Amino acid sequence: MAELQKSFRERDVQKEYEALVCGHLSPEINEGCIDLPLQRDHRFPPFMRVATPESEKEAKLVVQDLNHAGWKKIVKKNAKPSKTLFRVISREFVRATDQLKEVLPVTRLQLTPITGRTHQLRVHCAAIGHPILGDPTYGILGEASPNGGFEDRSLQSKMPCKATIDLQLKLDKYVKEENKCMCLHARKLSLNHPILGQEMIFEAPPLF
Repeated sequence: MAELQKSFRERDVQKEYEALVCGHLSPEINEGCIDLPLQRDHRFPPFMRVATPESEKEAKLVVQDLNHAGWKKIVKKNAKPSKTLFRVISREFVRATDQLKEVLPVTRLQLTPITGRTHQLRVHCAAIGHPILGDPTYGILGEASPNGGFEDRSLQSKMPCKATIDLQLKLDKYVKEENKCMCLHARKLSLNHPILGQEMIFEAPPLF
């Protein structure tokens, strides 16, 4: 058990996730790397957000006014490098339940975290303009900062087909009417046996 815990602690475990995100990624974008540092969101604790020079400066000012020692310790932590690889599995549609039976675009992604930050996949998807379908925190009406706290026109130009607010609202309505859960699933887990050293692979397909 100790060796198994060590594998997770030292990140010797490979994880692959599958997600449905709002909207279709641009046709020319089928894979890539989201390389955006993350920090604790000082405006909406205890959630996470993409770190920018402005947000880090603002967080330091906020820390000075915090009275709770625990929050102070959490918020004052420096932003951490965060990387997520993504690959488009398919571009799909879901059918809305209103009278028009409108079809709404979603993209099925394979997500591979290179780092293991809190809520990393959810914030990174929101930051590129394609939040995970049904995400109650980082989605369109979630409690965290919009777009994962990130607005960068240079990145938006690389993601010209980002999901519009109107589309995200329609998908949010669809999720609630269909009673859907957040569409993020740990599809594959690979690690070495703690005693025999042989590779073990565990796979489970998503239900969405």
